[in-house]
Amino acid sequence: MRTRVVVTRVLATVGLLAVLAGCSPEQVDEGRVLSVVPEQTNLITVGDVERSYIVRAPEQPAEPMPLLIVLHGAGRDAAAAEQATGFSDAAMANDFVVAYPNGTAANLVEGELAWNAGACCGTAARTGVDDEAFVLAMIAELQANYDIDPTRIYLSGYSNGGMMSYRLACDHAELFAGIAVISGAVNYSPCTPSVPMSVLIVHGTADLTVPYDGGETNERTAARFGQWLNTSVEYATNFWVTHDECDVDAVVTELEPVTTDTYSGCTDGAEVEVVTIAEGTHTWPRVATLGVDGAELVLTFFALNK
Repeated sequence: MRTRVVVTRVLATVGLLAVLAGCSPEQVDEGRVLSVVPEQTNLITVGDVERSYIVRAPEQPAEPMPLLIVLHGAGRDAAAAEQATGFSDAAMANDFVVAYPNGTAANLVEGELAWNAGACCGTAARTGVDDEAFVLAMIAELQANYDIDPTRIYLSGYSNGGMMSYRLACDHAELFAGIAVISGAVNYSPCTPSVPMSVLIVHGTADLTVPYDGGETNERTAARFGQWLNTSVEYATNFWVTHDECDVDAVVTELEPVTTDTYSGCTDGAEVEVVTIAEGTHTWPRVATLGVDGAELVLTFFALNK
């Protein structure tokens, strides 16, 4: 895919939104208190559309740095994703770059954004926004501006952002060392990854917005973004285990409220890990809300913790 980057400039804005980065969350989370400097928003024009993303980077260490891309849920934005996840402080402490791209208008409410992840969500999906071109252009710009390790570029997405992570892995698997999908679904077809892919799946069994067992979203979310049909966690698990040619028998670990199924023996050292949160709802996992820290799961899976 050829991407034309027309112009890039940097703005400094003050303040972070203390809201959850989610798609019609079913419970309120006040987010985290960040110790990083005020956000730096980069603007980049792709296909005559101006797009934006927040980037955080530590002082350049001696070695190339991993890159973690974090995709917000529908109805939220990059600042909300940063606030909810706490990845920025982790990036400073562990010498990796983290980028939070913004989607485009999800509906008629100003400031509510979404991704064109296939079946979901809102205006982005209905109008066919080329979010893949944007993310690829952002990665190229980050590689030009920072010493990025090309073998350690990761995607983490929540809800609609998780669906977008799947879409990018389906079409551009060769660019990513792994993806982590929290409360998302494989709602994009055809999915034809070019190489094996390490995949972390985190999902609550009581999720009403993106049901664990698949099916339609709930009425409240459908009223905001339109109705769509979700595939199940089982579908996503079987797809990636089959694609990666993993051992079909998982190693199961139970630590209430979490059950973890780990599939190893995959091609090229890939791994599929499925974290099921008993009675977990549609919200970014934190110990205070769901009994588990979603950021810690992602950082550990990608080996981004020192």
